[in-house]
Amino acid sequence: MWWADERFLPEGDAERNETSARLALLDSVPLDPAHVHPMPAEDGRRGVDEAASHYSQTLLRESRQDDHAAVPSFDITLLGIGEDAHVASLFPQSPAVHEAERWVVGVHGAPKPPAARISLTLRALAASQEIWLIASGAAKADAVRLALSPAGSVQVPAAGARGRERTLLLLDADAASALPAEMGRPASP
Repeated sequence: MWWADERFLPEGDAERNETSARLALLDSVPLDPAHVHPMPAEDGRRGVDEAASHYSQTLLRESRQDDHAAVPSFDITLLGIGEDAHVASLFPQSPAVHEAERWVVGVHGAPKPPAARISLTLRALAASQEIWLIASGAAKADAVRLALSPAGSVQVPAAGARGRERTLLLLDADAASALPAEMGRPASP
């Protein structure tokens, strides 16, 4: 289990994705801790860029020959879509969406607090066999529509999040409300 992004806050901070994931699921299931790879926490010793570099090295160390890439081939990457069409901590027009070389970046000045974050890049996300994009609520309807448009990933990072084999959208009716009629009616389980 890998993280696509993390708020660069101290370990255990309630705003960290890791903290929420542990409370909601990870601490309740028998999962080998060696297979859980949270992004580094702010510890006062290293900055966000150094922490991102450290996570990138962890990815490189864990990649297998059958991954055919410098990072692990993720089976499924679950990403929420923000109202501005961001995914992970890749915000529209931010330097992170322009990154073409690195797998993990430190994010400075994120438009949503906290400003400092760590994020996989679109290049790293592209190592996913499947990407599942999740959104709920009418406030995300335009972002969902744009994610399915031919928009560029610099302006609409969600448009650049595509799985190698499949991209699945998990939407409620409100989030799907701006989709073109020709897409048909969304299916439900």
